[in-house]
Amino acid sequence: MTITADAILTYILVAVGGFLVKVFLDWIKNAADDKADKAKRFEEQTLKNEIEKIVKETNEAFKKELLDDISRIQAEEKTNYDYWQKMYWDAVNRLTEVQKEFNLLKEQDILFYKYLLIDTCKEYIDNGKMTQYQFDRLTEWYKIYKALGGNHQGDLYYKRAVALPIIANEHDNEDKEMHSIFDYTDQVKTTGEKRNRDNQN
Repeated sequence: MTITADAILTYILVAVGGFLVKVFLDWIKNAADDKADKAKRFEEQTLKNEIEKIVKETNEAFKKELLDDISRIQAEEKTNYDYWQKMYWDAVNRLTEVQKEFNLLKEQDILFYKYLLIDTCKEYIDNGKMTQYQFDRLTEWYKIYKALGGNHQGDLYYKRAVALPIIANEHDNEDKEMHSIFDYTDQVKTTGEKRNRDNQN
């Protein structure tokens, strides 16, 4: 069988054409794969960027919300602290005022029983005697005076008075000579107020 030049040329053209077609098809396939890969990478990067953006926005929103909550709690705590601090100092100031009022009343009571005790002791000492009733009453006044915190000024008069002889009640008119506590009230209060003013001046 004789192979002609045309047959050989045709064969060569077919072979070369097939090779070129294969190369072209491979190029198209590679280009398509590369494009698809790029598209996939772009989609993945876009998705990653969106996720990072959402996470960032979420973090910022959460951070802002958290900071707002902290600020609100701090403001509430400060309000509560200021309120209770004011209540505390109001109570302290009120207690201080009450203590001052109590001390003033106590000083007035001490002055009252001091002058009552001393004046009564002087009277009994001048008389040189006392009845049992007078003795008992004087003793009660002395106990009250000492319980209030009275100083030793009244002790001397009291000791001298209780050392006096006790006489029978039948010779004494208790209603006339007895000095009631109420008889001393106005006098002692006036004297105490005057002494307080003198001490302040």
